[in-house]
Amino acid sequence: MHYPFESPTAYNPGWRDQLFSAEAVRRQGVVRRKKGAIHREVGLTLLRAEVQARGFQLFDVGTDYLIVCHSRPITRIG
Repeated sequence: MHYPFESPTAYNPGWRDQLFSAEAVRRQGVVRRKKGAIHREVGLTLLRAEVQARGFQLFDVGTDYLIVCHSRPITRIG
């Protein structure tokens, strides 16, 4: 799938900070965001870098990106 906002024209630190200050991040839970919003606001390259820098895990699930806010192993059971 192609997104028109592969590289955002403006770095958006406020949106990024809001994403990574969510309660789920503090609880080491899961954050879900629509792919279109990610590509529009920060771009996938920056998101990947931010996730990796925090030791989190990023998954592409349908129309969303899931960020698992810990580095523990994940096993698919279904």
